[in-house]
Amino acid sequence: MTPHRKSLALFCVPLLIVSTLQAETLTLSKKFVQDNKNRATIDLKLELDAHLNTPHKVGAGGDDGDVHMAGRSDQVRLPMVAEIINAGIADKPVKDSIGLMKATPDGATIDASGVWRIWFEHPSKGTQIQGKKVPVPANTNPDHVFEIHPITKFGGFDIADASFVHILGKSKNDSCSYHAYPAAKAFGEYENQKATISVTSTSVSITAKKVGFNYAEFLLDPVGKSKPGTDGIFVLADVFDVSDPETPMTSSPRRMVFVSGTKPADALKELEKNKGGPLHVLGIPRVNLAEVAQVSGTQTDVPLPYEMIVVAVLADDEAQFCPSK
Repeated sequence: MTPHRKSLALFCVPLLIVSTLQAETLTLSKKFVQDNKNRATIDLKLELDAHLNTPHKVGAGGDDGDVHMAGRSDQVRLPMVAEIINAGIADKPVKDSIGLMKATPDGATIDASGVWRIWFEHPSKGTQIQGKKVPVPANTNPDHVFEIHPITKFGGFDIADASFVHILGKSKNDSCSYHAYPAAKAFGEYENQKATISVTSTSVSITAKKVGFNYAEFLLDPVGKSKPGTDGIFVLADVFDVSDPETPMTSSPRRMVFVSGTKPADALKELEKNKGGPLHVLGIPRVNLAEVAQVSGTQTDVPLPYEMIVVAVLADDEAQFCPSK
């Protein structure tokens, strides 16, 4: 059943202290924005420069079970990282992918695909300009605002099935799972983030301050019909905290990104077929380039346009949370 909505006049999210962090400016080519604004994923040749040898632990915050790698790509032309979700589980394609990553010499190129993600989580102190020469990263987590997260294919191995389920781990005695940020906390941050967007005939610049809250747990209730894209399904949805399925967490519906052929995409199709809702999901934020593309002018101050990549549909009886370090 669709939850009863309280009047938007009652809408509220936690008030946040205005950040004093230095802003980062990301300049993208207009063609890149147009080509990818309604795509879920990107295909590229990744020049692999640095990688972790073991995945992160699974718990909360940065203990997210990912394995990070840093590299360069002619298709992106920005400092970037790529991340395998659920890198610690015993899924054979994931193990094969990590084995290939470890065996790849520094600077060698690997075919990779995954969800493109622009987010101001690890900004640099200056400006990142698409097309400018990208330095060889010194470690697996250089200053960056562009990611492939999650990777769906790596060197011929298809790891989408393992990437679009809840982040799983093992405690000493019991199965456990990642503890994501609750919607009230995460969306309170997203909704209060500001940006300045400047547009020229060839480029789009986005200036914003550092923002985190990588993984959020929330309820999404679709508003209207979904729209299929080349490689994904997009739908506007109201957002609710699991503890309060009546009060919207956003000032208006937000666009949700479902990668075609994944379990979350199948769950959305089933929900629409049965006219049900909501979906209990795990998602990660990214800049909404479709909204960015609608901005015109030399300098426009707006709330940071964002959308949510749905990486898992969660069951009501999810396993207990893993202990954090």
